[in-house]
Amino acid sequence: MSNPGSETGGQTRKRVALFLDGTWNTVGDNTNVWRLKALCAARSNDGARQVVYYSKGVGTNFGEKVRGGMLGYGLDRAITEVYEWLVEAYEPGDEIFIFGFSRGAYTARSLAGFIAKCGLLRPGAALGVAQLFERYRKDDTVPTIRQLAEMPAPVAAKLGLEERWMLADAMPVPIKMVGVWDTVGALGIPFGNIPGLSRSGFKFLHTGLRVPLENAYHAVAVDEHRQAFAPTLWTKKIRDGVPANELAAPRPIASVEQRWFVGAHANVGGGCRSDLLAQRPLQWLMQKAEGHGLAFRGTVEPGADMLRAAISDSFREFAWGLYAKAKLNHPFYRIIGEPPRLFPGGHDEIVNETIDASVFDRWRADAAYRPQNLADWARRYSVDPAALTRPVLTHEPSHEVAA
Repeated sequence: MSNPGSETGGQTRKRVALFLDGTWNTVGDNTNVWRLKALCAARSNDGARQVVYYSKGVGTNFGEKVRGGMLGYGLDRAITEVYEWLVEAYEPGDEIFIFGFSRGAYTARSLAGFIAKCGLLRPGAALGVAQLFERYRKDDTVPTIRQLAEMPAPVAAKLGLEERWMLADAMPVPIKMVGVWDTVGALGIPFGNIPGLSRSGFKFLHTGLRVPLENAYHAVAVDEHRQAFAPTLWTKKIRDGVPANELAAPRPIASVEQRWFVGAHANVGGGCRSDLLAQRPLQWLMQKAEGHGLAFRGTVEPGADMLRAAISDSFREFAWGLYAKAKLNHPFYRIIGEPPRLFPGGHDEIVNETIDASVFDRWRADAAYRPQNLADWARRYSVDPAALTRPVLTHEPSHEVAA
């Protein structure tokens, strides 16, 4: 099996950028997904072509508003549709960039997991996308495309037909970057295992950090107070009793960052009217993409007015105020710098979690801006947000990070 890029001498053929929008979002909503897509240049600075794909959010059609927006219906189709497009567009040596907002971010991460686990089919493959997706839905006891490719010949000779077809018709491909705004993992409501409707039907989705994912960046909202929109952060598993130098990390994590920004869900991902707060998270992910070779036709400059821009009250505005009433007007506060989560035999740690300098700028400029979760973080780590002028790691505030 040839390695991606081997047919082109290691040269990039083109850069393929996939833009997946959030729940109910379309072009007219002017989200950061759409804006970044519109800014994409026809060619990179090194002369490579850039091709783009845009998908409107799950639940944008009237009949899907409730099923897609509230129950997660259609998410699997959103994943397979962009995968099918990529099968036709991809050539060995291409670099893949995937962007998403809200559940579009969840779709983006799930797509990356699909490609990491099952590879990318070659055009005209005997194995269909639907059949491959069924394999993706199975648990981790099923070998990945890379594990199949690395099997000794005597073992590979005993593989079943589907796995032999995978070796012949699919290829492991790297993903240059995944960039997402405020990943929402609320796929449904807890009605139990109702296929296509409930959360439990989506447990198979792989949204974590896998080997082929080279760079990953996540912009997260400080001021989102709907528990149904709780963020899904990247984590790493730490096993008890295993020395750090003996842990087999699935991939390097130095190229991963999850950064907090001022605003509610749609302030960070875009979509609110005349919203200045969306500028900074857009600029951050745009700069990350530029650093990895994706070129744009212009720049994004937030401006000083961002420091006092209005923050959406999504908690009280959502569902015409019915959501807040159902929650007895008790908002949910996302935990910044959350302690490790325990599981039998170890714990999960959030990967490379940072706070943007614009959050501290807002704290200094606006005496009314005192988010409870940010204040709680400051107390736990004995820091004064007003004294911080650079982005910092949440678990080590004395450690500044690149802007």
